[in-house]
Amino acid sequence: MRKLILILTILLTVYSNAFAQRKGKGRFLDRCESTYGIGFTNFLGDLGGRDQIGTNGIRDLEMILTRPAVHLGFRYRKNPVLSFKLNLNYGRVAGRDSLTREPFRRNRNLSFRSPIFETSLQAELSILQLKSTKSRYKLSGVRGKSGIDINIYLFGGIGGFYYNPKGLLGGRWWDLQPIGTEGQGIAASRTPYKRFQACFPFGVGFRVPLSDRNWTIGFEYGMRITTTDYIDDVSTTYFSPTLIAQKYGEVAALLSNRADPASDAFIKGSAVTGQQRGDATDRDAYMFGLITLTYRLKSGKSVLPKFR
Repeated sequence: MRKLILILTILLTVYSNAFAQRKGKGRFLDRCESTYGIGFTNFLGDLGGRDQIGTNGIRDLEMILTRPAVHLGFRYRKNPVLSFKLNLNYGRVAGRDSLTREPFRRNRNLSFRSPIFETSLQAELSILQLKSTKSRYKLSGVRGKSGIDINIYLFGGIGGFYYNPKGLLGGRWWDLQPIGTEGQGIAASRTPYKRFQACFPFGVGFRVPLSDRNWTIGFEYGMRITTTDYIDDVSTTYFSPTLIAQKYGEVAALLSNRADPASDAFIKGSAVTGQQRGDATDRDAYMFGLITLTYRLKSGKSVLPKFR
């Protein structure tokens, strides 16, 4: 992930410098903005969720597991309606079966947490622009609109993210991907999943200018559809704990099956080899909600009003 961020940073720098050396460098820089944000993230997957079997999507959201997130980005405004954005986001997601009363999920008793490092390229489409009727220039007898005061937009794009699910055992958080909790690396049909996957962000947001019109403040909310069902390390069926222990050790076997026979939630005969552990038909998703600050870059050239 560090290499990817470094490569994107170098490409962005080269891209900016190349345009800066062109004859029309002022025009390019005047269309560019840097963005900064803080907010929250949450997760939709196999763990926890609504108190009934078979639910998915937003109905399974556990608000108590909302976690902080941060954002850094670069926007190029092609025209007043269309912009392109390069984003870097970080957050942490989590899930716990103990939060649901659905018997089989609660009996499964799994939990996880994972960082999310995301980079994406997005297109942003302005769908509503409300303009002020105040004068742009304080000149007697001159009246003009001061630009966009409220901008509501939709966005969508493609990106990649790194995740690393961890499980808690004995007061320590263990990396789950290397220990094949569903038999990955043991059964020929179960290969280890990759911790870098593609994502497809989409959502909505708005911005309003501050008193210094080079700055705007806003909020955006976006979902991420992903190409994996393993953000929470849960997807298919239980695998033999004996074989997992032989390959990866006792800790791996314990983390693969946390159903507790001594628990009031325990269902007799459940959580055995071959039984359902997750739902491979629904891939995992996560979201970011961000309060954003945007700064409009300037070329350094003086721009004077033109009158006809």
